Amino acid sequence: MDDVKLIHVMTDETRFRLLQLLLKHHYCVKALSKKLGISEPAVSQQIRILKQYQLITGVKIGYQMHYDVNSDFISSAMTRFSKQMMMYPALPDLVHDADCTCEFEAECMKRDAKLLEKQKNER
Repeated sequence: MDDVKLIHVMTDETRFRLLQLLLKHHYCVKALSKKLGISEPAVSQQIRILKQYQLITGVKIGYQMHYDVNSDFISSAMTRFSKQMMMYPALPDLVHDADCTCEFEAECMKRDAKLLEKQKNER
């Protein structure tokens, strides 16, 4: 699974709010709809996407499906994503000294030179 896509899915404002609610308690679509002030079909559509990416799980209680966050999955995805970010820092050919136009340009250039040197030494 593409972790960048997963991050994108989680950070959509509505889905992020759904995840926040579901981290505190399991809810059905009707309850989520009331809490977020959006329609049940809108909640169901977002739930479908969250389930597709394994971010939530559902358990049927009575006639209603109640959803919980798949915390272990999210935690492992965040760990993977963090490691990937550290393994692939910004490519030197994408970072140019001329990109900085603020009054701190000299400090930026010094900092960037130190970072590039550190990256070369780590390889």
